[in-house]
Amino acid sequence: MPLFEFACRKCGTVTEVLTLGLKDKRGAIACARCGSRATAKIVSQVSFKVAKPAKYSEDFLHKARPFLRAQRETAQAFADGKGSEDSRTFQIAERIGERIDRALATRLPTRKR
Repeated sequence: MPLFEFACRKCGTVTEVLTLGLKDKRGAIACARCGSRATAKIVSQVSFKVAKPAKYSEDFLHKARPFLRAQRETAQAFADGKGSEDSRTFQIAERIGERIDRALATRLPTRKR
């Protein structure tokens, strides 16, 4: 059940009101000090406590950092074109295959059905 705070526009006193549900719609709230109905709903300070510890604690991150650094270096090497021999061989084979496909497409007539 939410607790709302209302500030009096005349005297400045803050009054807390506990609502009993979502459908609890009241009119203007009377000030607890001066009784004035010239109040405005204000935003309250909020605090909370997490019941469970964080899934990835600082200790976990310190252990994972070397692995993540190695992954970043590997990705950078591939991005710079310094990949393994197999990847370079594959890239060359792909380029040769594309050239052969283009040559065949331009030199061989298409069949008419």
